[in-house]
Amino acid sequence: MLVLATLGSSHTLETLWVWLNGIDPQFAFLLVFVLLFLAGCGLPMPEDIPLVFTGILIGLPSTQSLYGGWVSAVLVASVVCYTSILTGDVVAYTLGRRYGHALSRIPPFKWAMSRKRIDRLDRWFGRFGNWTVFFGRMVAGIRFVTFVMAGMARMPLHKFIAYDSLGAVVTVPAWIGLGYVLGTHFQRIAEWMSMVSTTTWIVLASVVVLFFGYRWVRRLRRAGRNTSDIEEF
Repeated sequence: MLVLATLGSSHTLETLWVWLNGIDPQFAFLLVFVLLFLAGCGLPMPEDIPLVFTGILIGLPSTQSLYGGWVSAVLVASVVCYTSILTGDVVAYTLGRRYGHALSRIPPFKWAMSRKRIDRLDRWFGRFGNWTVFFGRMVAGIRFVTFVMAGMARMPLHKFIAYDSLGAVVTVPAWIGLGYVLGTHFQRIAEWMSMVSTTTWIVLASVVVLFFGYRWVRRLRRAGRNTSDIEEF
């Protein structure tokens, strides 16, 4: 619960800003490429995080100085992000096409390919067809499973890339834009956060923890009821 309070302190935010300005943009973009590629391959991490970080990188003076201006930095970021994302997504598609449902029995893929997610995507493919790839890209947590099932369904590769690219054109600029706004208004955000008391941050963190704890308990109870129903049947 003290995490938000710590992040909200002016000293912590100043330290974070100094670290961001001192980071090597080339190393940072390499890190973004690796993380986005692994996220496409099934790494349990939302690709939104490295995309927001990319937006912050674009707004840094060190990045713009290295690549000769804002426009060049945006072009470099676009090539890095789209190349890594689409490459990782094609790997997921290829895994589904080659191994099919066998992936759902192999760690770590079986943790992402839960029965509930597979059933939901089955309904989506039945209702939306190839557009499921477009919509699936919008939802963190089922992207990887969507791409795997597209391969399992023997969706033509060129169509998969087309729908996936169309979805990426929507999501990638949105998250990068958010990061850019956060980076360019960092000082103002830091001043606002520093005015919020530690007690307020702790209360907010407590509410968040209680909310997700409540959802987790409900899920456990629902799973227990389903198990009892199966045993009785």
